[in-house]
Amino acid sequence: MHKIKGYKDEWRVQEYLLITFFISWLSWGILVTLSALGIAKLNSIVGMILFVIGGFGPTISAVLCLEGKLSFHKVWNFIFNHKKKTVGLLLLFAVLMIAITGLSSLEINPEMPWYALPVVFVVCTLFGGGNEELGWRGTLQPVLERAMSKRIKNPVVSFIVTTLIVGIIWAVWHLPLWFVAGSSQQGMNFGLFAIDAICVAFWLACIYRRTGSVFYCMIFHGLTNVLMSFFVIKVNWVLLLGYLTLTVLAVVLAGRAKPVHLPTEE
Repeated sequence: MHKIKGYKDEWRVQEYLLITFFISWLSWGILVTLSALGIAKLNSIVGMILFVIGGFGPTISAVLCLEGKLSFHKVWNFIFNHKKKTVGLLLLFAVLMIAITGLSSLEINPEMPWYALPVVFVVCTLFGGGNEELGWRGTLQPVLERAMSKRIKNPVVSFIVTTLIVGIIWAVWHLPLWFVAGSSQQGMNFGLFAIDAICVAFWLACIYRRTGSVFYCMIFHGLTNVLMSFFVIKVNWVLLLGYLTLTVLAVVLAGRAKPVHLPTEE
């Protein structure tokens, strides 16, 4: 994303989405085709390579869309920059998420031993979901929110509308995985998954807006994926009330913070 005079935020959004969906859906589309033809399964080397490349679509796109000359220093700052004294917010959301998931489930997945959690958490944060945050929260959320603020003057309403859009796009981006034989998504209801993605999008958007940290979003995203595997997820009143409470809290806290400026705009 080079600095070009008059380059509108709407174009920046389109550029990011085009690159992201091209990489992800092309890779996953090839995987779906090979799987259907019996040439390569998900657990094969080729299948895993295509699966991982697709999962890194938002990550690759976010890096390519950074303004100006690309460098290691710029990417490092993009990921690890954060506002001072904000780690407490991440811990708050993490504790609440653990409590909501644990209390609503009260059943541990027997196939997920507790001693494997540190390794699973690191993998989920860096490769199994957390890596996406460079794109969804680090790029799309702030750029789209800036574009939306020109049309919606109320900052809270603008945040809500932007996050809803990002959440829906994020959910739809996962759609090809429901057609990959052997994927964990095939055992999920896409409608429930989409609702979950939209709620999580609000929590992550709040974390990013309050902390300015892509890395904090990566950690929280990794945590949510670990909890989904460690506990047997049960949709009940505890889970629904917890999700609603956390989403309202996210909107309230985000409404009291200023939008994050991308590193190259500072």
